Amino acid sequence: MRLCGSRLPCVEYVAVLWTLLFTKLTQVITDELAKHESSTFCDADRQTIACPLPCYCSAPAYRSVRCDDGGLTSIPAAVWSVVPVSLNLSFNTIAEWTILDAKDTHVACLRTLILSHSGVANLQPRAFERLRVLLQLMLDHNHIKTLQASTFAGLRRLELLDVSHNQLVVLPQSLFDQLKQLKV
Repeated sequence: MRLCGSRLPCVEYVAVLWTLLFTKLTQVITDELAKHESSTFCDADRQTIACPLPCYCSAPAYRSVRCDDGGLTSIPAAVWSVVPVSLNLSFNTIAEWTILDAKDTHVACLRTLILSHSGVANLQPRAFERLRVLLQLMLDHNHIKTLQASTFAGLRRLELLDVSHNQLVVLPQSLFDQLKQLKV
Protein backbone atom coordinates (compact mmCIF):
# COMPACT_ATOMS: atom_id res chain seq x y z
CA MET A 1 0.00 0.00 0.00
CA ARG A 2 1.42 3.36 -1.05
CA LEU A 3 0.85 6.49 1.04
CA CYS A 4 1.81 8.86 -1.73
CA GLY A 5 0.43 8.76 -5.27
CA SER A 6 3.62 9.96 -6.90
CA ARG A 7 7.17 10.52 -5.77
CA LEU A 8 7.04 14.36 -5.62
CA PRO A 9 4.08 14.74 -3.21
CA CYS A 10 5.58 12.03 -1.01
CA VAL A 11 8.90 13.89 -0.82
CA GLU A 12 7.07 17.11 0.06
CA TYR A 13 5.08 15.28 2.73
CA VAL A 14 8.24 13.88 4.32
CA ALA A 15 9.94 17.28 4.13
CA VAL A 16 7.03 18.97 5.92
CA LEU A 17 6.98 16.25 8.61
CA TRP A 18 10.75 16.58 9.08
CA THR A 19 10.49 20.38 9.39
CA LEU A 20 7.69 20.11 11.97
CA LEU A 21 9.56 17.48 13.96
CA PHE A 22 12.84 19.42 13.86
CA THR A 23 11.10 22.67 14.93
CA LYS A 24 9.33 20.97 17.85
CA LEU A 25 12.49 19.13 18.93
CA THR A 26 14.51 22.35 18.84
CA GLN A 27 11.87 24.12 20.96
CA VAL A 28 11.81 21.27 23.52
CA ILE A 29 15.61 21.27 23.82
CA THR A 30 15.69 25.07 24.16
CA ASP A 31 12.95 25.01 26.82
CA GLU A 32 14.68 22.25 28.79
CA LEU A 33 18.02 24.07 28.70
CA ALA A 34 16.36 27.28 29.87
CA LYS A 35 14.57 25.41 32.67
CA HIS A 36 17.80 23.76 33.75
CA GLU A 37 19.76 27.02 33.67
CA SER A 38 17.10 28.95 35.57
CA SER A 39 16.42 26.21 38.12
CA THR A 40 20.13 25.69 38.77
CA PHE A 41 20.69 29.42 39.09
CA CYS A 42 17.56 30.01 41.15
CA ASP A 43 18.25 27.17 43.58
CA ALA A 44 21.97 27.79 43.92
CA ASP A 45 23.18 29.10 47.26
CA ARG A 46 19.61 29.49 48.49
CA GLN A 47 19.23 29.55 52.20
CA THR A 48 16.09 29.80 54.29
CA ILE A 49 15.51 33.45 55.06
CA ALA A 50 12.64 34.95 57.04
CA CYS A 51 9.79 36.28 54.97
CA PRO A 52 9.87 40.09 54.81
CA LEU A 53 7.07 41.99 56.50
CA PRO A 54 4.25 42.71 55.65
CA CYS A 55 4.44 39.72 53.34
CA TYR A 56 3.51 36.11 53.89
CA CYS A 57 5.58 33.26 52.44
CA SER A 58 3.81 29.95 51.99
CA ALA A 59 5.32 26.55 52.81
CA PRO A 60 6.95 24.22 51.94
CA ALA A 61 9.79 26.15 50.26
CA TYR A 62 8.60 29.67 51.18
CA ARG A 63 9.14 30.75 47.59
CA SER A 64 5.56 31.94 47.02
CA VAL A 65 5.45 35.44 48.49
CA ARG A 66 2.17 37.23 49.14
CA CYS A 67 2.35 40.94 49.86
CA ASP A 68 -1.22 41.61 48.80
CA ASP A 69 -3.17 44.30 50.63
CA GLY A 70 -0.07 45.26 52.58
CA GLY A 71 -0.28 49.03 52.13
CA LEU A 72 2.82 48.99 49.94
CA THR A 73 3.81 51.82 47.59
CA SER A 74 6.90 49.96 46.33
CA ILE A 75 8.41 46.49 46.53
CA PRO A 76 10.28 45.79 49.75
CA ALA A 77 13.89 45.01 48.77
CA ALA A 78 13.91 42.10 51.24
CA VAL A 79 11.35 40.25 49.07
CA TRP A 80 14.15 39.16 46.75
CA SER A 81 16.11 37.55 49.59
CA VAL A 82 13.68 34.60 49.63
CA VAL A 83 14.28 34.09 45.87
CA PRO A 84 10.57 34.04 45.06
CA VAL A 85 9.10 32.11 42.16
CA SER A 86 5.72 33.74 42.74
CA LEU A 87 5.07 37.28 43.98
CA ASN A 88 1.62 38.71 44.68
CA LEU A 89 1.54 42.49 45.11
CA SER A 90 -2.17 42.96 44.43
CA PHE A 91 -4.35 45.46 46.29
CA ASN A 92 -1.52 47.87 47.10
CA THR A 93 -0.81 51.38 45.80
CA ILE A 94 2.18 50.93 43.51
CA ALA A 95 1.66 53.77 41.04
CA GLU A 96 4.71 53.05 38.87
CA TRP A 97 6.49 49.83 37.99
CA THR A 98 10.14 50.59 37.39
CA ILE A 99 13.12 48.58 36.25
CA LEU A 100 14.19 46.22 39.00
CA ASP A 101 17.50 46.76 40.78
CA ALA A 102 20.34 45.35 38.71
CA LYS A 103 22.25 44.31 41.84
CA ASP A 104 19.70 41.66 42.81
CA THR A 105 20.19 38.56 40.68
CA HIS A 106 17.29 36.64 42.22
CA VAL A 107 14.64 38.68 40.39
CA ALA A 108 15.44 36.46 37.41
CA CYS A 109 13.85 33.47 39.19
CA LEU A 110 10.33 34.92 39.29
CA ARG A 111 7.75 32.94 37.30
CA THR A 112 4.51 34.62 38.42
CA LEU A 113 3.98 38.31 39.15
CA ILE A 114 0.58 39.58 40.24
CA LEU A 115 0.03 43.34 40.24
CA SER A 116 -3.78 43.26 40.00
CA HIS A 117 -5.70 46.10 41.68
CA SER A 118 -2.43 47.84 42.64
CA GLY A 119 -3.03 51.32 41.27
CA VAL A 120 -0.34 50.91 38.62
CA ALA A 121 -0.62 53.82 36.20
CA ASN A 122 2.81 53.80 34.59
CA LEU A 123 5.07 51.02 33.35
CA GLN A 124 8.58 52.07 32.43
CA PRO A 125 9.97 50.78 29.13
CA ARG A 126 11.76 47.45 29.60
CA ALA A 127 10.56 47.36 33.22
CA PHE A 128 10.14 43.57 33.18
CA GLU A 129 13.28 42.79 31.16
CA ARG A 130 15.15 41.14 34.04
CA LEU A 131 12.29 38.68 34.66
CA ARG A 132 13.54 36.26 31.99
CA VAL A 133 11.65 33.17 33.20
CA LEU A 134 8.38 34.96 33.96
CA LEU A 135 5.43 32.86 32.80
CA GLN A 136 2.48 34.83 34.18
CA LEU A 137 2.03 38.59 34.48
CA MET A 138 -1.22 39.95 35.91
CA LEU A 139 -1.69 43.70 35.42
CA ASP A 140 -5.48 43.75 35.43
CA HIS A 141 -7.67 46.32 37.19
CA ASN A 142 -5.14 49.15 37.25
CA HIS A 143 -4.90 52.65 35.74
CA ILE A 144 -2.57 51.93 32.81
CA LYS A 145 -3.31 54.29 29.90
CA THR A 146 -0.46 53.46 27.52
CA LEU A 147 1.94 50.65 26.81
CA GLN A 148 5.11 51.24 24.83
CA ALA A 149 6.44 48.74 22.30
CA SER A 150 9.32 47.93 24.68
CA THR A 151 7.17 47.44 27.80
CA PHE A 152 7.34 43.64 27.67
CA ALA A 153 10.85 43.36 26.20
CA GLY A 154 12.71 40.30 27.43
CA LEU A 155 9.63 38.29 28.41
CA ARG A 156 10.18 35.57 25.81
CA ARG A 157 8.73 32.81 28.02
CA LEU A 158 5.58 34.69 29.07
CA GLU A 159 2.49 32.50 28.59
CA LEU A 160 -0.21 34.52 30.36
CA LEU A 161 -0.65 38.30 30.27
CA ASP A 162 -3.71 40.06 31.67
CA VAL A 163 -4.03 43.79 31.03
CA SER A 164 -7.82 43.85 31.22
CA HIS A 165 -9.74 46.55 33.05
CA ASN A 166 -7.21 49.31 32.48
CA GLN A 167 -7.59 52.58 30.58
CA LEU A 168 -5.86 51.36 27.42
CA VAL A 169 -7.13 52.82 24.17
CA VAL A 170 -4.43 52.00 21.61
CA LEU A 171 -1.71 49.35 21.69
CA PRO A 172 1.51 49.58 19.67
CA GLN A 173 1.48 47.13 16.78
CA SER A 174 4.80 45.58 17.84
CA LEU A 175 3.87 45.24 21.55
CA PHE A 176 3.56 41.46 21.40
CA ASP A 177 6.36 40.73 18.91
CA GLN A 178 8.71 39.19 21.48
CA LEU A 179 5.98 37.30 23.34
CA LYS A 180 6.23 34.11 21.28
CA GLN A 181 4.97 31.79 24.05
CA LEU A 182 1.87 33.86 24.84
CA LYS A 183 -1.28 31.71 24.77
CA VAL A 184 -4.17 33.44 23.02
